[in-house]
Amino acid sequence: MNSRERIMAALKSQDVDYVPFIVDWNEGQKLHEALPWKNQRERLEYHGKMGWDTYIGIGLPVTPSADVRVTQKIETDETGREVLFQTWKTPARELKERLHKTEDWDFCELTGKYLDLGSDFRPPRYIESPFKDEKDLDTLEYIFPVENPYDDELIRKIFMEKKELSGEFGYPLIASVDAGMDWLIWLHRVEDCILRVIDKPGYIERLLGHINKAKHKRLELLLNLGVDAIVRRGWYESTDFWNPDVFRRFAKPAIEREIEMVHAAGIPYAYLMDTGVKPLLPILAELDFDCLIGADPVMGDVGVGELRKALPGKSIWGGLSGPKHYGADSPDKAAQAVKDSFAVFGKKGFILGNAVSFRYFYPYENFLSAEREWKRLRYGNSLFKQ
Repeated sequence: MNSRERIMAALKSQDVDYVPFIVDWNEGQKLHEALPWKNQRERLEYHGKMGWDTYIGIGLPVTPSADVRVTQKIETDETGREVLFQTWKTPARELKERLHKTEDWDFCELTGKYLDLGSDFRPPRYIESPFKDEKDLDTLEYIFPVENPYDDELIRKIFMEKKELSGEFGYPLIASVDAGMDWLIWLHRVEDCILRVIDKPGYIERLLGHINKAKHKRLELLLNLGVDAIVRRGWYESTDFWNPDVFRRFAKPAIEREIEMVHAAGIPYAYLMDTGVKPLLPILAELDFDCLIGADPVMGDVGVGELRKALPGKSIWGGLSGPKHYGADSPDKAAQAVKDSFAVFGKKGFILGNAVSFRYFYPYENFLSAEREWKRLRYGNSLFKQ
């Protein structure tokens, strides 16, 4: 099998030649000094040379309509801190936002391009969030247009480039769906967002309903073009923020719709959630997705044995904690985590990996130790429970 065939079979819980091993490397801030690549092609070439499995990702961009204008400026607050002030001017109304400008957030530099709304860096830096009341939702049709020919052309262009790489290197092309409740966190200060779910559920339903509709329109295009699999982000849909009833009301219907779309296209659907998973396991078991990605076996309080028991029939992509096994533990403990995961999951329906990405300051020896143990166990031995 090549890596694409192996990963696709594992996602579908089908037979594989050996268990895939995928490391999500953090490249957003700084790549680990042990890793030599400078671009996508070099990354794929290096993974092939090292015999590592990987995939090629593609997103679902939703860009503002042509009649939206965004202005930016840098201000200084009363404490002397720099503040990024951004205004979204739409035919409906203006949205104004202010965020603390920090050195670790490169996008805070004024480059002439607007600061994208979908960013994990936003919530802790908000002074003033863009969406404040029901009237602000009138801007959604302009900031998140359901139909946008520019986006369609962009998606087709990116798809063709990445499809060519997929064919050349034998790695799957996997689309990331960033619809759902992650947008509640990105667009608001976290404490405000949680209160709105309680006090203004109609506001939440309208906001998510529109964004989901726009994202699903792009997903439909990618499914028609022919990606290999779909991964749905659930970072902020967990019980770190919400109780299971909130998940059932605001997240589950959109996930069910996506599963229906993806399975109709004949490809697997994976759902990603890192921590706060345990209380949601009964609901996740009800959903007809193919694979759960990234449930942290240490930080998330749901061990590999409990995870396997709670989700029979679903593939598991995980077994390793990025912050703990890669970042804080010793090489011996990283290897033991691999051994423990293999003992539970066996060879079928299992991809060894991490959700929180491998950071530039993690000890590389921990990765090498995990990799050695994977090579020792990947083809199957007495540990496997077939």
